[in-house]
Amino acid sequence: MQAFSVSKHSQRKSLANLSVLIRKESRAATLFVHTVSEIMNMQISDIRCLDFLIETRFATAGELSKVAGLTTGATTAMIDRLEKAKFVKREADSTDRRKIIVTFTGNKSHHFNITNNFFSKSVPKLLSTYTIEERKLIADWNEKMTVLFQDEIKRLRNMK
Repeated sequence: MQAFSVSKHSQRKSLANLSVLIRKESRAATLFVHTVSEIMNMQISDIRCLDFLIETRFATAGELSKVAGLTTGATTAMIDRLEKAKFVKREADSTDRRKIIVTFTGNKSHHFNITNNFFSKSVPKLLSTYTIEERKLIADWNEKMTVLFQDEIKRLRNMK
């Protein structure tokens, strides 16, 4: 049996093609969030934090500030908007009165269901076309890309 070898040219071309596809997916995801933002008449940072709160159920104002990349003042304004729309409630931390705990209320508007349907129906439908081993690879890829992005964000912020 002859071993299969891939030329360096083929490897470079494959990596270049994958890089283009990753950038396309990133642009599509960004456009998706912008579109949802327009439909819901909400700021993108509000949507990102709301998505985070749906995942975690609650967070401190400081954690939301980090997730959204906002200053403390901008985070307070964002929480004000989300609270006014009845998406969240805020309470003082019972162990540290200096901290604010922001909790997702479970309130979901009609437009909000757009993202929920996408992530609870469309994405799982696509993922179901892959084997369990392929899904493990996809999960591994996403975890590593998240870390890569977080590291790059830190590096870029240190350039300021």
